Amino acid sequence: MRRMRHSDQDESPPGRTRYRGWRRLAVLAVAPLLALPSTAASAQGVWLTLPQMPTARAYLAGAAAKCPEGLHGTCVYAVGADAKLEAYSPAVGTWATLPPLKTPRSNLASATAPCPGGVRGDCVYAIGGLVGGTTAVATVEAYSTETNAWLSLPSLPGGPRASLGAATAPCPTGVGGLRGTCVYALGGTTLTGADPILTRVEAYSPATNTWATVSSLQTARSGLGATGAPCPGDLGLRGTCVYAVGGGNTGDAALGTAEVYSPELDGWQPLPDMPTERGLTAAATAPCPDGMTDGCVYAVGGTNGTDNLAALDAYSPVTNAWVTLPPMPTARRALAAAAAPCPKSRKSDCVYALGGVPGADETPTARAEAFAIEGSEQRPGSDQQPERPTQPGAVTPPGGGQQQNPGGPTWPDHQQRPPAAEQQPGGAQQPGGGQQPGGAQQPGGAAQPVGGQRPPARPDQQQAQPGTGQQQKPGRKPGQRPPAKPGQKPSAKPAPKPAPDTYPQEGPEDELPFVRPPMEEPDGSS
Repeated sequence: MRRMRHSDQDESPPGRTRYRGWRRLAVLAVAPLLALPSTAASAQGVWLTLPQMPTARAYLAGAAAKCPEGLHGTCVYAVGADAKLEAYSPAVGTWATLPPLKTPRSNLASATAPCPGGVRGDCVYAIGGLVGGTTAVATVEAYSTETNAWLSLPSLPGGPRASLGAATAPCPTGVGGLRGTCVYALGGTTLTGADPILTRVEAYSPATNTWATVSSLQTARSGLGATGAPCPGDLGLRGTCVYAVGGGNTGDAALGTAEVYSPELDGWQPLPDMPTERGLTAAATAPCPDGMTDGCVYAVGGTNGTDNLAALDAYSPVTNAWVTLPPMPTARRALAAAAAPCPKSRKSDCVYALGGVPGADETPTARAEAFAIEGSEQRPGSDQQPERPTQPGAVTPPGGGQQQNPGGPTWPDHQQRPPAAEQQPGGAQQPGGGQQPGGAQQPGGAAQPVGGQRPPARPDQQQAQPGTGQQQKPGRKPGQRPPAKPGQKPSAKPAPKPAPDTYPQEGPEDELPFVRPPMEEPDGSS
């Protein structure tokens, strides 16, 4: 691999940052109109070709979150490269154009986390980036899937940066002003000064609408991939961690190293090197290809400093090792990645690869591809999702799942939504104070309460009638009504109303683990 200094950067077209010396790769021609397998299936999975994005673009960001009104289930969001926001619904198989960013920019980072300031549901965060292809910014915005509108948030405290990474995980322990679930901004570049590549890491708490600086990366990285996933138990870590993979710096255009951050310890540790050195890459968290464990870190595409990459590698926190998976049909750099259910033709989880630069020049592509993970088939009624941050205290046992660690909450496997807590007053405000025309509305579906079952009642206690919550006296059969009093006509009892579809909000006294709205299984509807 050729070593390349930061001074080798040259002036790029607006909205892009690149290095000299990339040579053209042959691009595999794939029909873009149908979600069909584009490579031979392997024991680990198969790549699918999806409908193309409405807009060809590179140096964008990706995230997965609940779909807005008009689309069904969980959507994959393509964010930025300019002002555009587009969403793909695997259940419907179509793309939709959504309200644009307030600040057009490329080379930004994105993650999904609870919305700030009392706004219900989850938001897609857009952090930092380049304006006009030359000027780094500290701008932060959040798109609400409930209101179909963007919120303006406090800027990055450390100043402007671009080509950074973003991930969602619990807030670090003992860092003032942070509470609940945090959005982490990792590394990047200022494009100014003698040493523009950064180790800086900052965390934003939607519950308090506050940024704070946390422990720095061990290696300066720009154009890295970042994601939140279960911590590696072999390193003595527990709960959900933040992963930083690949990227480049002033001494190396493509790094093969990776590192992991523990919110419990507020510190970074090195991981085994990736099989493939890569910069301008992307990362996402999805079930592992062995079909047994949840929460592998997938590193997708990028460049080795000379050629574009089709490589797909996955890291398992259970084994603390990387595996090489079938490559993408289209080698490319400066792409985006996200994890969500596969298109409706497949009942499994997918890692999505969006856009990027497939050639030696800076011409972007609208291509969208998805790696269907073998063994991740979704069960009817299951609420699988790729990224599920948890509070410190949950550990991942061998074989997957979560077991309770004394003194800490678990990563809920059922993925049901707890009842909503009081909303945090203050924070970000929605522009205009209302819903935009055509704004998103919460689809129906009752949320079930989370919690353990009640202990069996003693013979002298009243028992709850199953499914109604009514008290029943001893000796009465389940579902049997009490006899009518003399002269009284029996009356039919109305069926109980389903619980409202609510979302948890982190208030001053209620800190709930972040549970993302469940990823609805794609069905046969269109």
